[in-house]
Amino acid sequence: MELTPEFAKECRVEALRKYEEEQQKFGLQMMMMGYYKVKSLLSEEGLSKVFEIDSRRESDETFNQEFSQKMWDYTEEAWGQALGQLMIKISAAYGLKMGRDLRAELPDENDDPNLDFYA
Repeated sequence: MELTPEFAKECRVEALRKYEEEQQKFGLQMMMMGYYKVKSLLSEEGLSKVFEIDSRRESDETFNQEFSQKMWDYTEEAWGQALGQLMIKISAAYGLKMGRDLRAELPDENDDPNLDFYA
């Protein structure tokens, strides 16, 4: 296997595709885990508040959509923070250096292939 710029690009595109597939599944699972964890810790007063909101969600489609979007936004924010920390630790385990071995984003189509870190 020769580490050419084309091969490097294919590897990154495939990894990004797999990441995006897993992110959707994990995001939903993470949101549900958070929901059930909160629910498992509720006092009677807290349970009443959650029951009230959940009842409103069942009867008001617009409220449910807005509430669901808010929960998804919170999940994405938490996921982004957790993912950043995990990436730092994984990169450190591999001895990768930002800017030299690791890019913040996939390169643009117009990037100079001679700058590719596999080249």
